[in-house]
Amino acid sequence: MYNQSEFGNLENYLLEKKLCKKTSCEQVLNTYIFTGAVEYKKDRFKKVSLFLINIFDEKALEIMSKMFFLFCVIISLITIVNILSNGYEDWFYITGIVFSVISLIISLFIQNVLEYYHDTFCKKCGKKLACEETGEPVMKETSSYGEYTLTVTRHWKCRYCGNVDIRESQENIFAEQGEMLPEVSLKNIECNKCSETGTLVEIKKPDIKEIGRQRLTRRYYKCTVCGHEEINESEEIINRRKHIG
Repeated sequence: MYNQSEFGNLENYLLEKKLCKKTSCEQVLNTYIFTGAVEYKKDRFKKVSLFLINIFDEKALEIMSKMFFLFCVIISLITIVNILSNGYEDWFYITGIVFSVISLIISLFIQNVLEYYHDTFCKKCGKKLACEETGEPVMKETSSYGEYTLTVTRHWKCRYCGNVDIRESQENIFAEQGEMLPEVSLKNIECNKCSETGTLVEIKKPDIKEIGRQRLTRRYYKCTVCGHEEINESEEIINRRKHIG
């Protein structure tokens, strides 16, 4: 656990984010651990998901998703080949693009249905659409000098047998360590404790996570004069991700 006098800035960080009641932060040696509550999972197309899951089993849904993705690839390739050969009218290209996009959307939608299927499936009694989320889901972030990991823990309770399944995953949240700022970028930053300017240095690589279109960057600084450490978090809206996967 971090020392209050030396790392009191961690509490200030939480107070600034107004997350003190829901988020905790501790430092064990050179590792920072952030733990906070998150919302229950939501299915925007729950009614359609329920309808499809009641009709098809898991394997059928997986086959359908792969088929529509394959249709997307095939139609796209045919359209590209004909665009290069200039053998058809413009309407043919437009139709090909429209059908390939529709196939991709359907494939992704079925993937969403499969995720809902897995979430609500009880591994103990084997019933589908049986589990409901219970308790308080928690996000845990672990940041060290060489690694940044993120996990979300959720509890799913079966309505039939009462079994509670604890599941941990990253939930498609992109998380990585970024690059440290060049020294020239730190010259105008003021220490929150001694008010000296240009005395802060980054002590480790920043944490970067992307949730939806929101990118959050958390940086760790230390003052070379008074030794005060502080954490700064910034947010930005992104139009598209700059990474693959």
